[in-house]
Amino acid sequence: MTTITTVTPVGGFKILRNATAQATTGQTDWVAVPSWAKYMNVYLNLTDVGASTTPSCDLDLVVPDPVLRDDGTVVNYLDWDGITALTAAAQVVIHAGPGITGIADDDTGSATADSVYKLNGPLPAMLGFIVTLDRAEADEGYTYSLAVEFRRGN
Repeated sequence: MTTITTVTPVGGFKILRNATAQATTGQTDWVAVPSWAKYMNVYLNLTDVGASTTPSCDLDLVVPDPVLRDDGTVVNYLDWDGITALTAAAQVVIHAGPGITGIADDDTGSATADSVYKLNGPLPAMLGFIVTLDRAEADEGYTYSLAVEFRRGN
């Protein structure tokens, strides 16, 4: 368990990763959600799966215990189980905030094509973005970008 250190978006936007041939996996980027933010957009763009014959790139959003601020005490954001793991180059966009889809989430995605997820609920004070890469060989690398944008309103 490690104490969480967050980054703060500048002007509501933050590039969390712009990885070329990233081989490490399961890394969490912690973001302090601006107090004025009501909505967010998350962008994951997987452009290359390297030499992998069975690629898999997953993204989960987690919320830590706000008192302990420790990465060992997290829960899934809005009890959401994350994206459908990507098995080919594709882009994922997640829209989140209260009332974004009325009363329910729209979280059906594709493993091989561009997908949009819509999560209905408030933003927490802190969010963790976990990209998990499933690599068959140690030298496989994935090229992707991950960014978050916070907004005041629609």
